[in-house]
Amino acid sequence: MEKNELVSISQGGLAIMNPTTPEKVLAAGRAAVLREGARVVEPGCGNGTILALWGREYGISGLGIEAREDACRRSEETFQAAGLTDRMAVRCMDAREYVPDEPFDCAAAIGASHIWGGFAATLDALVGMVSDEGTIVIGDRCWRSDSTPPEFARAWPDVLTEYEILGIVRDAGFDIAAVFRSSPEDWDRYESGIWQAILSWLAEHPDHPEREWMIDYLHRIQDEYFGYGREYMGWAMYVLVPGFW
Repeated sequence: MEKNELVSISQGGLAIMNPTTPEKVLAAGRAAVLREGARVVEPGCGNGTILALWGREYGISGLGIEAREDACRRSEETFQAAGLTDRMAVRCMDAREYVPDEPFDCAAAIGASHIWGGFAATLDALVGMVSDEGTIVIGDRCWRSDSTPPEFARAWPDVLTEYEILGIVRDAGFDIAAVFRSSPEDWDRYESGIWQAILSWLAEHPDHPEREWMIDYLHRIQDEYFGYGREYMGWAMYVLVPGFW
């Protein structure tokens, strides 16, 4: 099954397509000093929920960049339902090809590091989208410790420990102002949402040619989660500010 189609089936119905909560998203926005009139860009904006939350709470103007056409439509619906169409827009394109006309006050990639292939490459891309005083918010997976069994770590070569993330951030000239980690309950809710979406799809598509593949995929991600994901895999939002050194 094509990757974007799989994401739309398994996560398209989730308001926030990551193991976090609206409260933590708002807290990250507060730590990033978002305020009325600030301009924010979010590559990989999914359904537009995060920009909408920040728009309602902090009065920002936002631009989402999203490659999946169905997600672009959902983003537009989210902005319309929130009464934010005068301040929010989505551009349907590959975020790797986006070049801003002028720098933003904040750039956010929440669960979107796969676009560039890892945390360091994501940070480098976002730095190119903000002003010299701009802030950055990255939500990404991380290992809970540096003692993750090698057989599990090899399955996720792009995942870093938080100490490695700290080093990358400092090397880029930033400091971490705040971190908002996912709880076990956040993970359970997120993963359960994916399983339920897949099960609903299977019930609605009894004759689909890729039905068996989807069943195998469901069982594979559940094996992964119960086998080691819940114990060893973390996820957090890191709020980055220019360093004072």
